[in-house]
Amino acid sequence: MIVPRASHRLLPFFGVALITLAACKEDLAGGCASPSLCPGQALEVHDTVLVASEAIDTTVVVSGMPPLGTETGLLVARYGDAQGDSVVSGAVLRFDSLPRTFPPTDTTVAPHAVTSISAASLHFTSAPDTSLIRDSVRFEVIDVDANVPDLDTATIHQLFITRPALGTLNVNKDSLAVAHIVPLDTAFIRQRVTTPGGRVRLGVRIFSYGHDSTGRAAVAISPISSSTAAATGASGSTLVYEGHAAVSDTVDSLGFNVRSLSKSTGGPEFRYLANYQLVLKGSPPAPTGILVVGGLPSKRVYLRFNLPTALVDSSTTIVRATLILHQRGDSTFTDVDSIALTPRVVIASPIVTDISKAALLLADLTTIPLRAVRANPNQVRSDSIALVSRASSIVSLWRAEGPLRIQRAIVLQSSSEGKDPRRFFIYGNTATPDSLRPRLHLTYIPRSGFGLP
Repeated sequence: MIVPRASHRLLPFFGVALITLAACKEDLAGGCASPSLCPGQALEVHDTVLVASEAIDTTVVVSGMPPLGTETGLLVARYGDAQGDSVVSGAVLRFDSLPRTFPPTDTTVAPHAVTSISAASLHFTSAPDTSLIRDSVRFEVIDVDANVPDLDTATIHQLFITRPALGTLNVNKDSLAVAHIVPLDTAFIRQRVTTPGGRVRLGVRIFSYGHDSTGRAAVAISPISSSTAAATGASGSTLVYEGHAAVSDTVDSLGFNVRSLSKSTGGPEFRYLANYQLVLKGSPPAPTGILVVGGLPSKRVYLRFNLPTALVDSSTTIVRATLILHQRGDSTFTDVDSIALTPRVVIASPIVTDISKAALLLADLTTIPLRAVRANPNQVRSDSIALVSRASSIVSLWRAEGPLRIQRAIVLQSSSEGKDPRRFFIYGNTATPDSLRPRLHLTYIPRSGFGLP
């Protein structure tokens, strides 16, 4: 149903009262959105609002974004209050190829094997969330290796809780934005290096220490390997150990630097799983009927539009389309800094029926620049997202590609996706009262014989 917004009753799309344009040739190259597109002849501009399911037939909250192993930063955090921890996350760093021999000095004999370790440490760089850290922190590194499939995160979760630390490091709040070196148990590293096929999987967890009762601590560890870091200027995680041979030779000790995995070489479905972020305790449940964007694990909202055919085909010029959403405040974390609610255009075809996969197939932000809404998630407010404006037009893309080639949908995501526990609460199609439901405000000109601007 189309709900009139203007005070007069809207004419039917294909009624006999549509304005005759046969004598007028409009030139839309200049992007004109005026009611008078033809000299000497005024055109009627319609103003219409589609409410909830009239415009959006599918709303789905997709959790676990970005997918495991594709994160741009590994959040190691512990957000808490006087009642205890409310959100906790850690990082898993994988070192699957350990050097076990010395480079040969005599090619006529076998290489010397590493038989002992005199020192071992984990090196990484962190980027602190200064808006949320209240005090100094303690890093703990633990063994999270287990004979389970890569995606069996439930087992790794238990190891974060039950296993003792292999090494610890206390860091002053003012020194968090530097490289860190955590000394590790040399006996543990020796056992993995001297065992054929042995590997090292390290978990990094964090605690606050000092006088802060809330116990908040949050840093992002770079997930990339040191080889990639050299090209990008960033720093990755590295396992460093001093290995020794069991013989007396010109080379019987050597320092080994092992880079963590930035990309896995596994099967096609999980080939990107390498270092990854693990949410140990997630965000509290959202109220019933609320669409959630952000949080930990981070969520995206998939919105699929179902517009009347007459508004998308060549009979109409849509000069403006604005999606209006109503935000319910989330008071779980009330920090001053704002974050952005970012709309992205879905470019998946209709044959992608798994919405969790469609929510990953998005147009680059520079291709169709939709304006993000910047706000504090604890606010109660309405937000407007321009789908058709002078800068861009999703409807033009939908018309050009056609309904068989591209889904008519967008995704809402947080600008701090996977890096911040804050989240946007958006009222959905079933919200009460009706005034809180999403709505699409359209301004269009009935026409024929030419395409959308």
